[in-house]
Amino acid sequence: MLNNVIVVPYRNRETHMKYFIENSVPLFQQYLPNTLVLIVEQNEGKLFNRGALLNIGFKEYDYKTEYFFTHDIDINPTKKFVQEYYSKHVDSSNILGLYTSVCDTLGGIIKLKNEVINKINGFPNDVWGWGSEDKALQNRSEYFKIKKSTFLLNNEQQPQYLTRFDDINDRDTKNISKNINKHYHHFKTLNDEEKLKEIMNSGLSNLDYKVIDRKKIHDIVEWIKVDI
Repeated sequence: MLNNVIVVPYRNRETHMKYFIENSVPLFQQYLPNTLVLIVEQNEGKLFNRGALLNIGFKEYDYKTEYFFTHDIDINPTKKFVQEYYSKHVDSSNILGLYTSVCDTLGGIIKLKNEVINKINGFPNDVWGWGSEDKALQNRSEYFKIKKSTFLLNNEQQPQYLTRFDDINDRDTKNISKNINKHYHHFKTLNDEEKLKEIMNSGLSNLDYKVIDRKKIHDIVEWIKVDI
């Protein structure tokens, strides 16, 4: 049984991955005992789907770890950040947002219990391209009354806690209006029964994927390439 599995959705960011493995992974190895980093790479051919890739990581190590982290490849924590915040206890009624979006949703780096991600059915699998999977996860956690605690960094604090690359928009934006409308606006118009139906219709419960390749690329890093 692992203490932590850090799931990293990935495609076409070789420079970022090299930096992440050389700089962030050693901190995880030293200060987060019994941790695995799982890089989930999406095959070419479809728009990038961050939520589905994270779901695959959850599925691959379901009930094999106490905690899951979601972790973007372009965010690299400092020793201070890992020691002070990554190691924090999180119970089954909370999700810890370590470094989230300016919208204060559940994107970027979050930490949660294995049973919590199952309870809320993970991310929806239908957010293709640039979208709102982080808002969808917030909607799901709020529906199940899972509290969100967020550590929001201001610009002065950020250098103490992380290094971040300039974001590469490799997720096509043609679906952005549809994605935002569904998860920011449409969801809150539903009644509780309709919300539960939407949550359970897309997520860990009906995830469909195929592992194309798998290998160990570092002592604590596993890489899998998937078709979704």
